[in-house]
Amino acid sequence: MDFSYFANIDWTQTGSVVLVGLVVVFAVLIILVLICMLLGKIFSSISKNSGSASKKEEKAPAKPVQTPSAPKQEVLPNVEAGVSEEVVAAITAAIACMMGPDKPFALRSVKRAKTGRSAWNAAGIAENTRPF
Repeated sequence: MDFSYFANIDWTQTGSVVLVGLVVVFAVLIILVLICMLLGKIFSSISKNSGSASKKEEKAPAKPVQTPSAPKQEVLPNVEAGVSEEVVAAITAAIACMMGPDKPFALRSVKRAKTGRSAWNAAGIAENTRPF
């Protein structure tokens, strides 16, 4: 074997290139970790702020304060546009059946469920995730 090739290599330059490469890679990794931690703190503070805002809304009394002389008012649920009265009545009857006769309840709102995926989207996912 001829080791004369290795005798002509400048080992100081090779070592410095390797060292600079390692320093750059680890510096970029540390910067990425710091960015991820910063984004995590930002999003957690945003979610805490939105959670406290919704708690303030929940603390508001749902029923108006009534005086003894005033007749009792029926609280109607907040119904989204497009939901018929029959659907609201059916939902209320189903809840009443599940709760039982001795447990009072109040239906506060009725909203349509968000549809997850379109038919084409669901078909594509089913096609691509089907087992072999």
